[in-house]
Amino acid sequence: MFVENFQANLNKYIMYKNIRKLKLLIVAGVFLISSSVFSQIEIEPKSQERFNHSLGFGAGVSTGIGLSYRYFGEKLGAQVNFMPYKDEGILIMSSGLTFLYRLVELEDLSFFVYQGNHFFFSEETVTNKSYDYPGAVETITTIFEEDKYFNNGAGIGIEWVRRSRLGLNAMAGFGGQENFKKLNFTGEVAVYFKF
Repeated sequence: MFVENFQANLNKYIMYKNIRKLKLLIVAGVFLISSSVFSQIEIEPKSQERFNHSLGFGAGVSTGIGLSYRYFGEKLGAQVNFMPYKDEGILIMSSGLTFLYRLVELEDLSFFVYQGNHFFFSEETVTNKSYDYPGAVETITTIFEEDKYFNNGAGIGIEWVRRSRLGLNAMAGFGGQENFKKLNFTGEVAVYFKF
C-alpha cells in the first residue's frame, strides 16, 4: 500500500510539473509568434506638425502694438503688428516689423533672437474754451499736437506652445527709443493662434 500511494503521488507530481511546463511553453510560443509578427512592421517616429503662420495680438516697445501676424519657417521668420485708432479728436497709429531667427526648438518651447522696428504716430486736436471777465468774452483756442517717433530694438525671445495651436511669446532686449533719444531695455509679449 505504501508503494502504491507513493507511486500515485509521484504520478500526480510528474503530471503537475508537465502541466506547468506546457503552460510556460504556450505563453512563450504566443510571445515569440507575436514579437516576430510585429518585428516586420516598420515604425516611423511621428514628427510634430509645424504651423508656420500665426495670428494674434502683440505689444512691445520695439515690435509695436496691435493685431499681429507672424510667419516663422524652419529658422527665419517675420512679424507684423498694426493698430490704428481714431476718435473725434485723436488719431493713433502703431506699426511694427520684426525679424526673427530661431536658435533652438524643443517640444513645447522655442528660443529665438529678434530685431524689432516700431513706428508710432499720433495726432490730437485739443480745443480749450476760456472766458475773460468782466466782459465774459468767450475765447476758443485750438491746439494741434503731433507726435511721431521710431523705436528699434534687438534681443532674445521664447515661445511656449500649448496644445500645438496656442503660442505665448515673451521677448526682452535692448534698443533705441523715440528716434534714438533714449537707450533702454525693451520688453515684448504676444499671444498667437497658429495655423
